Amino acid sequence: TSIFATVNNDPISIYDLIQRSNLFSISAKIPINEQFETNILPDLISGYVDEIIKEKEIKKLGITVPNEEIQSIVSSIEKENGFKKGTFKEFLKENKTDVSILEKQLEVSIGWRQLVSNKFRNKVVIQDSEIETILKKIKSSIGKEEFLIEQIFLSFEDKKENEVLSNINNLHKQILNGGDFVSIAKQFSDSFGGKVGKVGWIPEIDLDQKIVNEVKKLEIKKSSQPLKGENGYFIIKVLDKKIIGEEIIENVSLYKFELIEKKEEINLLLNKIKNCDELAEFSSKYATTNSGSLGTLKYDELPNNLKSVVKKMNKNEISDPLKTESENFQLMLCDVKKKKIIIPSKFKITEILMNKKLDTIARQYMSELRTKSVIDIRI
Repeated sequence: TSIFATVNNDPISIYDLIQRSNLFSISAKIPINEQFETNILPDLISGYVDEIIKEKEIKKLGITVPNEEIQSIVSSIEKENGFKKGTFKEFLKENKTDVSILEKQLEVSIGWRQLVSNKFRNKVVIQDSEIETILKKIKSSIGKEEFLIEQIFLSFEDKKENEVLSNINNLHKQILNGGDFVSIAKQFSDSFGGKVGKVGWIPEIDLDQKIVNEVKKLEIKKSSQPLKGENGYFIIKVLDKKIIGEEIIENVSLYKFELIEKKEEINLLLNKIKNCDELAEFSSKYATTNSGSLGTLKYDELPNNLKSVVKKMNKNEISDPLKTESENFQLMLCDVKKKKIIIPSKFKITEILMNKKLDTIARQYMSELRTKSVIDIRI
């Protein structure tokens, strides 16, 4: 119950700080040790102070966040991390923290977005010329690359650039040491286009032009070094790439089989097969018992090695042998469903521009609130 800081005369206890540190430690997979205290704790304290300032402003303007909305996000987090329904809270207790800490963070995060929208949205002007510029950019992007990315972004607007660089270097070290990228992003990243961490699909033309060449060189699921952009530093992780304008594979139907024997006469029979029904009949005689239809699968959920194989296949085509530690199998693409890229509507583009402008306003507004606040940190 000892007080480690006051923010506008509101006390914050060491107990609260310990619980928040434990929550971040288990979610980001970063152990609490001397390095944690040196590299992570100061930023956690700074983020906690900002949260208190935001919370006070949210209450002052009478904004309330429905508990159902908070619990829905907690349930999603529970599911995404592989917990059975209702076991997440117990897991947190066992690790010396409480779900109420997470709920409070979510409440402030949602409430702050609502506050910024309520206070500034009507003051933001989106010109028709801006929308037309974006539309032209999208149309000119056809044939270029698009990236599915997660990112950490630290703005150096209203901050000393060398301090921001030091902070992002610290975060990069934690990621290299096994820290969870998205958890670190949620705790420390500034919002970018209204999003934190999982940004989604971004055309190369919409990336910060100072970093686009570096992003294009990144291997799938490998994090970049800190990259300096126009208004801040980025750490980018590319989860997938595609060419804009290409049809997107949504679902595939696959038949998996492994030959019992590899003989020339069997291969001749295999080469005559025209579809999965014929392959099923063939497999009953010449393939192992673990062969069979895999059913209809979401393409995005396939392992990366299978994605790259399936993407190059035509319907009713049989793949070359694929090897794993325990299997040596082949696939036939029984069916494939694709969807065409739809150019965003003017309404959608307006929302994208609005979110970008509100992000900038929110950072400036937070800087003003921080400057006006009386903050006394005693440790």
